[in-house]
Amino acid sequence: MKEVKHYDFQAIEEKWQRYWDEHKTFRAEEDHTKPKFYALVEFPYPSGAGMHVGHIKAYSGLEVVSRKRRLQGYNVLFPIGFDAYGLPTENYAIKTGIHPRQVTDMNIEKFTTQLKRVGFSFDWDRVVDTTEEGYYKWTQWIFRKMFDAGLVFRATTLVNYCPSCKVVLSNEDSQGGKCDICHSDIVQKSKDVWYLRITEYADKLLQGLEKVDYLPNVKLQQENWIGRSEGAFANFQLMAGGSDTGESLRIYTTRPDTMFGVTFMVIAPEHPIIEKYRAQIKNADALDAYREECAKKTEFERTQLVKDKTGVCIDGLTAVNPANGKEIPIYISDYVMMGYGTGAIMAVPAHDDRDYEFAKKFGIDIIEVIKGGDISKEA
Repeated sequence: MKEVKHYDFQAIEEKWQRYWDEHKTFRAEEDHTKPKFYALVEFPYPSGAGMHVGHIKAYSGLEVVSRKRRLQGYNVLFPIGFDAYGLPTENYAIKTGIHPRQVTDMNIEKFTTQLKRVGFSFDWDRVVDTTEEGYYKWTQWIFRKMFDAGLVFRATTLVNYCPSCKVVLSNEDSQGGKCDICHSDIVQKSKDVWYLRITEYADKLLQGLEKVDYLPNVKLQQENWIGRSEGAFANFQLMAGGSDTGESLRIYTTRPDTMFGVTFMVIAPEHPIIEKYRAQIKNADALDAYREECAKKTEFERTQLVKDKTGVCIDGLTAVNPANGKEIPIYISDYVMMGYGTGAIMAVPAHDDRDYEFAKKFGIDIIEVIKGGDISKEA
């Protein structure tokens, strides 16, 4: 019988990984005679738990492409780094008494070992650590330049907050309303955050999509992310207890021609006028109970179109439709977000599916402005 050879795969892997390190096999060269290829993955956050399967999945695609380009004679720059800022490290440091710098260095060392064991062909001479001053001073410099140019602004939005870990979580890290770290219930919390004014470049970004070889569904995602729209702002006079408050609810609409059909307004549960006029609101307890329920929902859960419409009418506050002078009710509902637009919308149930469903449920008037359908059946 033919002898079956048993290979020590770990020894083989270690041999070649050691060779790659010693010979700097994947280092980008200072050689301008070769065609260049630059590949960049999203830098991982080096947690104490180490890598997970998501890192392997996310990096494998560009790993394959980078290796192929090297075989084709390209000078490949494929760097790696660690986006090491974050409250988890701070909380861990407080809990254990170990300095955050030391915690971060330990986590980066662990990730580096794991990434090399997987066999990723990163250029280890160009490692980035976002907590090093030599790196983040340029982040601050870029931010200041954008701020000075009016391309940065501050606004309120909802974030996924874990009261136990005391950190803000991404949607991916809080699926099912639970914290991935400690499995506590997350809450939606209002927070002032910085935004980049990408709308200033919306036209250029959309034009650029015509020149790239993206799949149609990817292009559509990009178009939705850019979010270019044309419309107008309108002010609805705010009334409290039947008296003019002297201020307005400002809304943005892409269809100002339907304003004669506005029969109610909806504001986000987190809208500041609720606290400002709490003394004039007669059903504050009902609003608070509803707001508490909303705080348990993710942004995705709140904004999905196919769901039962919920809300509470504010007893004590109304608005005046500027198109016809009629006083209309104001509701709070979870499908309106403070981070989108102004945190308030005008509702035209005759010509918007979501407003139509809401009006049907709460028995609100539906006034047709533009003919062409049967509003007894649908918007």
